Amino acid sequence: MKITISGRQLDLDERLRTRIGHRIESAIGRYFDAAIEAHVVISREGHEYRTDCSVHVGTGIAAQSHATGAAPRASFDMAAERLEKQLRRSKRKLRDQQHGR
Repeated sequence: MKITISGRQLDLDERLRTRIGHRIESAIGRYFDAAIEAHVVISREGHEYRTDCSVHVGTGIAAQSHATGAAPRASFDMAAERLEKQLRRSKRKLRDQQHGR
């Protein structure tokens, strides 16, 4: 899986990059076997930070989320929680369709 982590108008330290990579991989791995690509962009907007996450899991399965917070880590955590919720719902929807519910 290809994970792209970038920062707009700020530099992201290596510790934050590895944390983001591990969290995205674990979120996707929990619900799907393999993903195609993931993008995480953290930008500064005034006095807040905005994180945009998008994941392409497979054919017709994509999830996007964004969040703002006082720190880059806090905004990523909120965006990651929303992304996990979308992936969980997508997996549940696929499972229900396969079982004819």
